[in-house]
Amino acid sequence: MQLPYLFMRANPGDTGTRPVVGPFWESPDVYILAGVHPAVAPAIPPQLGQTALAGADNTVYAHVWNLGHQAAREVIVEFYWCDPSLGFNPVGAHLIGSTVTWLGKRGEPDCHKVVKCPESWAASYLNGGHECLLVRVWDVCADPLTTPEWDASINRHLGQRNIHVVQAGTSPGGPVKLSVGQLFGQAATITVARHAPTTMPWLQLHGGVRGQFPGQAVGTGALTLAAPGQLGGTGPITATGDDSHVMFATGDAPPPPGQAHVYRVTAQQQGAVIGGYTVVLMG
Repeated sequence: MQLPYLFMRANPGDTGTRPVVGPFWESPDVYILAGVHPAVAPAIPPQLGQTALAGADNTVYAHVWNLGHQAAREVIVEFYWCDPSLGFNPVGAHLIGSTVTWLGKRGEPDCHKVVKCPESWAASYLNGGHECLLVRVWDVCADPLTTPEWDASINRHLGQRNIHVVQAGTSPGGPVKLSVGQLFGQAATITVARHAPTTMPWLQLHGGVRGQFPGQAVGTGALTLAAPGQLGGTGPITATGDDSHVMFATGDAPPPPGQAHVYRVTAQQQGAVIGGYTVVLMG
């Protein structure tokens, strides 16, 4: 059957196959133009890897795709934010704005496009970290939104960005408090690990040069996880309720120029990754 096939990428090579293998919360298709109101923002941001300015107008964009053999005539694009979180909980989801567009069929020049949110996002750095963004895209009749409606690891109609960047010359500050998200009655195991910058393709957008990554900084301290109000340790912790939170902190010294620390905090159930949040310290 000739139908649209809409999706947002979880990584640069993504063609909509789900579930996603690897981090699904570092979408290269969610952009921010910092400090600019949508009314005066260009149709396409001049830089694709910016981070938001707290307490200021920010414009959010989504790069949406159609690999189907039919054009999508009534495409809904919704933009949301939530507090720093491993999993996107609809209870804490805040709609920034929505718009309607269309996409050509596969192979046509307009089978993908960058869509600008018409409403401003006044971001804040709550609990020590950048807020999370999620975009949903679907065609009202030909490719409707499927379930689960908030899980970007399974639903190709969603693009998620859970990334906190500490810029060079900026103090990492205190611990980052993360909501674990919906657990649906099952316990989750929370872990944190260092990763090479080359495992995070989004950093190419941040640096503005394809194929160029920061060098990997040497770890000089401990990575700690803890429930709020408890002493932290390096081992995994267990979360058991939808209101669970975890505190992440690093003892690493700031990286030297041209290098970075990349940390991923992940939640797993029965061996499957159900959520994550990435922290980057730039040198």
